[in-house]
Amino acid sequence: MALPQRLPTLSAKEAATALGVHVSTLYRWIEAGEITVVRYGREPVEGSRKRGSEIRIPEYVIADRLRRGPVIEPALNAAA
Repeated sequence: MALPQRLPTLSAKEAATALGVHVSTLYRWIEAGEITVVRYGREPVEGSRKRGSEIRIPEYVIADRLRRGPVIEPALNAAA
């Protein structure tokens, strides 16, 4: 039986560059569930300094996000 083929993916830094946003913005979107990720490896252990799984973003997720229009980050300190 053949192994399943891995999806073409990008690192968080590569994905942020492709989207034209800062990597911390990308991580906020991941935490909010706005960007789908693939995790390879173990889940991090709470209280441990070890990194957990590797986060990769499938290329189709980036393409879909770009298709929806320009990515505009709201100003954090904008006057209302």
